[in-house]
Amino acid sequence: MASSDQLRKSNEDLDKFLKERPNQKELVDRNILKDPKIAPALQHQAEELKRAKLETALAHKIENRPTASELIDHNILHASHVAPALQSKEAELKRSQLEDVLNHKIQERPTPETLVEKHILEGQVA
Repeated sequence: MASSDQLRKSNEDLDKFLKERPNQKELVDRNILKDPKIAPALQHQAEELKRAKLETALAHKIENRPTASELIDHNILHASHVAPALQSKEAELKRSQLEDVLNHKIQERPTPETLVEKHILEGQVA
């Protein structure tokens, strides 16, 4: 009795597995199976050709990539003499220093009353 129950359970498990099994197209898309449109004898050559084509395309892109100075000119890279790991901190420091300078200038600017007295502004200040 126990063995017939085990056999029935195994059959159910197998049926469930077969229903959930991915189809051939999914397996090809996930690179588990080779393309069925190509003869098995030619699949290795097709893979080699695809790899060579990719290597050529990448080599071409590397040869034609812009220089660092061109990237700096286009504001993609920032000219810096600091290590790359510290460049974000350098940018934060520059921004903080600029904020401090601007805040100081705002605090030091003359009041409207002073500008009227010096005849820079006309009229009375409300």
